Amino acid sequence: MRINKLYAVFVLCITVSIASAQDKSLTITLGNIKTELKNSALNLGIQYLVSLDSAFKEQDILFTGKKSLFQISPEFNIQTGTSDAFSAIDVKITGVALLFQTVKIDGVITPDTKKLFHAFPLSAGIETNNNFDYVNAICEAGYVPWYQAVFMSKVPAWLKKTKIGIFLQGGYKFNLSISDSVNKSGGDADQSKENTDKGILRTKGSFGINTQELINLPFIKIGLAGDANGWYDILNKTTYFNLEGKLRFFVGKNRYFDFVYQKGSGAPNFNKGDQYGINLTVGF
Repeated sequence: MRINKLYAVFVLCITVSIASAQDKSLTITLGNIKTELKNSALNLGIQYLVSLDSAFKEQDILFTGKKSLFQISPEFNIQTGTSDAFSAIDVKITGVALLFQTVKIDGVITPDTKKLFHAFPLSAGIETNNNFDYVNAICEAGYVPWYQAVFMSKVPAWLKKTKIGIFLQGGYKFNLSISDSVNKSGGDADQSKENTDKGILRTKGSFGINTQELINLPFIKIGLAGDANGWYDILNKTTYFNLEGKLRFFVGKNRYFDFVYQKGSGAPNFNKGDQYGINLTVGF
């Protein structure tokens, strides 16, 4: 019993130590952008995400095994705005199984921090746009290697600033539109080949990088962040992608300005347009 308690304390300590260098779970973004139709628009983003390299929060459900941890938490990501700004709402419940090797240290079984950890996220939720013209009921399973922890000394520092993942997504697209056709143009248009009242089956690959504070000047700190996502629509034999790059200026604790460029809206509209502008993000 004592060994189990020490093991649990060790796991909590190492996960808490990781969290200190990470973004906060809840972020709110407000900015001004140029849309696909070259309109000036207000951009709003709200995100709650418990990342794999963040501490397991007290409100999360956590199960522990001899060589595994399991965490369940809600996630949501909302991007919306005025005019024809990109539109996406993603709400889901995610469970993450984290598998690792163990070693004995002074007779206590602990995770082997010199070995790669393996994360297997499982999610169920919905995707829609801000007009709720349709709702995608989606289940997702994936694999994400976890190598970002500070105690993984064999991993290069630059590599710890990246993240990758592969996923399989399946579900159903429900039509909620009152009219037979929805006339939209620009960045708010649904350009997905996925038909309403039909099934959904996709693969997804993701890559992200966040340098945090790359340049430290006396009066400001500067960093870079970016994400690249690609989908293959198996049922309709087509591909979609989303690219986002940010030049980040830190202006205080958990506050920063981003000069941002985004090509492609990503799920669920899979709009091929682009938008760019400046955002202020606050983390909580």
